[in-house]
Amino acid sequence: MRKSIKFVGDKGNEIMNVVEKRDYIHSHLHQVDESLIDQFYETLRKEEVLKTKLSGRAEKSENDIQSGKIFSRADIEQRTYDNLR
Repeated sequence: MRKSIKFVGDKGNEIMNVVEKRDYIHSHLHQVDESLIDQFYETLRKEEVLKTKLSGRAEKSENDIQSGKIFSRADIEQRTYDNLR
């Protein structure tokens, strides 16, 4: 079961901005159990891996475009049609 926390400011229902959230999390890290720390760590780690993977794909795509390795719409439609047969 996932724990959900609603971040509100000292003024009641006012939603906290990102700096206030970071400060709140930082000041309360010592109070949370290890499983929540592990979940947070895994989330951040997976996000970094995804960013790296997507950046690599984008760079490869840009290089392909610049070197002329592209397909026309007709080429893609034909390849799709051929693969569906």
